[in-house]
Amino acid sequence: MTPTRIRSRSPFVPSAAFAALAAALLMLPGASRAAHPLVSDDTGTQGAGRWQFEASADRTRERDDGLVAREHEVAFTLTRGLSDTLDLAIGLPWLRLAASGAPTQRGAGDLKLLAKWRAFDNGQGLTLGLRPEITLPTGKEDKGLGNGRATASLTGMLQLEQGPWTWLANAGLVHNDNKAGDRKRLWTASTALLYAAADAWTLVADVGAARAAEPGAASGKFGLLGVIHHLGEDLDLDFGWRRSLGSGPRANTLGVGLTVRW
Repeated sequence: MTPTRIRSRSPFVPSAAFAALAAALLMLPGASRAAHPLVSDDTGTQGAGRWQFEASADRTRERDDGLVAREHEVAFTLTRGLSDTLDLAIGLPWLRLAASGAPTQRGAGDLKLLAKWRAFDNGQGLTLGLRPEITLPTGKEDKGLGNGRATASLTGMLQLEQGPWTWLANAGLVHNDNKAGDRKRLWTASTALLYAAADAWTLVADVGAARAAEPGAASGKFGLLGVIHHLGEDLDLDFGWRRSLGSGPRANTLGVGLTVRW
């Protein structure tokens, strides 16, 4: 699980109520993530010399006290296998943000750089990994598209495979450097279950939580259901639906993704 998108305050926000709504929307897990549509990451790597390209599109709608915020995100991630157990990746999202009483903002978000290291494999389905990541402030902070400062995170990953079932568990820490007075120490946690229903289909479910960046705000929680269609050994098409859980504003996200490996 990569860190949740960090909220950034924007001068065009017309009211405190909208500011809170937009902040909650941007704190939803999924800004940068594991294999789409999941938020939890697995320990799998590409293998030495291999590449992977991921493209995804997600549409989020959140409503709170009559105010509505919408986010459209198109994200691209390119991964290179440096060895059989180590990957490097770079990713960039394109965002379109719209909300009640505020002008629409669109543009590139913050660039992410990450590595994935599969540190342990017992040969019987249990693997452990680490994923360090940094984001660079390439998105325009004054439009709400970026954090304004670099952030860093470290996520621990556990994976257990038994027959058609795969269980994932992630726990992460985030250093949220910012100029808005938000919390700088955040955490994330999630767990997912995957079931290979057939050679061409995998069903997925994912739940998790993350500490909110805004001081005094409750932790954000989510639940996710999805399906991955394996069009070939190196080609996947996926669909997912994510919803916020617990008290607070209700947010729903629909997404589709395409993954190509070579």
